[in-house]
Amino acid sequence: MGTAGIVLAAGGGSRLGGRAKALLPHRGRPLLHTVVDALREGGCGDVVVVVGAYGEEVAAACPPGTTVVLNPDWPEGMSTSLQRGVEAARTHDRVALTVVDFPGITADLVRHVLDAHLPGTVTLPVFGGRPGHPVVFDLADAFTAAEEATGDEGARSFLARNRDRVQRLDCTGLGDPGDVDTSEDLRRLT
Repeated sequence: MGTAGIVLAAGGGSRLGGRAKALLPHRGRPLLHTVVDALREGGCGDVVVVVGAYGEEVAAACPPGTTVVLNPDWPEGMSTSLQRGVEAARTHDRVALTVVDFPGITADLVRHVLDAHLPGTVTLPVFGGRPGHPVVFDLADAFTAAEEATGDEGARSFLARNRDRVQRLDCTGLGDPGDVDTSEDLRRLT
């Protein structure tokens, strides 16, 4: 049981010129390693990486012991990756959901969010008032969020509909919440 980390890494990186974000260099290795290591060291017993575009290359770059899930429907949006990731984590009590283009993730951040999570809530880290990752869900809520998600929205609509259960957790200083979407954002990798 325990916690599974889910890394959504299936996108085509279109705003980044069609590059696999998971494979971007970060601290001398693929960005994917930074994210997976932070989840593991922060308390996730298992880590699921959902791949799609560049699936073979990203799967080959996954650290040993990572569960790799192929999402052939990745062009339909993040919702399809969320669905596959949650299904692969079905034997766990809860999930810590994040995206692969998050170089500011740290084990301390993951640990803080996992430690603060209360059953029956969704724990949403915020950085200076700005929501970020990883978001922690009880497994049942993760399944509901995945079932309800459409297109490229991920769990956003579930969070909006369940505001009363979302525990906003101040994580300012525990990580940089910025992600890497455009060429301008590549500065976050240095």
